[in-house]
Amino acid sequence: MIAGAVIYIPATMYLGLTVHRTLDRVIVRHARRFCSRRGLEISRVRWQSAFAPSGGKRVKTESTLVQLDCLDARKQRRLVLILAWPFGVRKLVSDEIYPESYDSQWPQPCANPSSGGGKKHETIANGC
Repeated sequence: MIAGAVIYIPATMYLGLTVHRTLDRVIVRHARRFCSRRGLEISRVRWQSAFAPSGGKRVKTESTLVQLDCLDARKQRRLVLILAWPFGVRKLVSDEIYPESYDSQWPQPCANPSSGGGKKHETIANGC
């Protein structure tokens, strides 16, 4: 019985983490495809879970908010916010000109010791 728990608990945690990360990649892929179809060149991407109000509380939904820092055809920066889920893009929440003061809110690049250069952050979830 104890041997089963020793195997079952780590295996379940690993499976949960794998499913979570795979879903994140699928959702971000949908958002990237959505932007590239609109002729936007993507610079940076970050995402977080979407929440909906329910009875005075915030409840996590099956959707994810994906925020993209993009360049349009005239090479002007755009800030695109998309509500996506594993089966595609649900809604374009906003598409606006990128405010320059917003750069400080993005994760800063990490130093990559193997190459000696900087490494670009793609997500909020990635650590250095």
